[in-house]
Amino acid sequence: MPSYAITGASKGIGREFVRQLAANPTNTVLAIVRDPDSPDISELASHHPNVHIIQGDVTDPKSILEAASAAEAVTGGPLDVLIHNSNAVDMASMSSTPTQIPFDSRAVRTMFDLPFSTAIYGGLWTTNAFLPLIERGVRKKIVHISSAMGDCAFIRKSGVSDAVAYAVAKAGMNVQVAKYAAELAPKGIKVVALSPGWVDTWEGEKPEPVVHAQQVMLKQFQTAEPTLKGQIQPEESVKKCLQAIGHLDMGSSGLLLSHNGDTERWF
Repeated sequence: MPSYAITGASKGIGREFVRQLAANPTNTVLAIVRDPDSPDISELASHHPNVHIIQGDVTDPKSILEAASAAEAVTGGPLDVLIHNSNAVDMASMSSTPTQIPFDSRAVRTMFDLPFSTAIYGGLWTTNAFLPLIERGVRKKIVHISSAMGDCAFIRKSGVSDAVAYAVAKAGMNVQVAKYAAELAPKGIKVVALSPGWVDTWEGEKPEPVVHAQQVMLKQFQTAEPTLKGQIQPEESVKKCLQAIGHLDMGSSGLLLSHNGDTERWF
């Protein structure tokens, strides 16, 4: 009975991971969320007895350690796959380029703290908290949901110069994953950064500024991938991500992979 733990499971890609994994009754699915009463994940869990909602905040070391203990109680000790999906950004500064960063320490910390707290610090604390369970698991896989926006080659090819804090955090995540892969290889543990593609996770009607921003992004991304038509839905993204996770081996451990399972096709 494979076991999976997913952080940031209350919405978007995280919730879709839970939904698709829960469809197989032989899976044990641990949905790690800050708010266990979040209606969307609660409603999903009510239809799937193999889904266990666990309170856990990846930005709080004590909270995520408690979440790992709760997960251990559910599985009896082991965990096969950890998917660190939590993500947060300062939306007000996403359009800023490096030269637009203000000479204001408080403003800059506001821009960088959210993505760093979830991607970098949260990635460390979550991985370390759940590592003893992974060591006792069979599949021994740790996945950090990253982005091609943190890949230098993609930035050069696409010319995307904004979303600085988000991209820097994801680049740091990619390096952190490589460090974990190097350290944990002797234990047979595979660690990978995984880009889910350009996914439409917006819920409800999109405001005009969001629509405009996505149109600008599409043109930028088309510089790197001329055939790109637009965003994909969470269902398609997660389906491909799970296939990539299924094929993860020691040969790909430490890499930034796309949802297509390679290091080139980001869309």
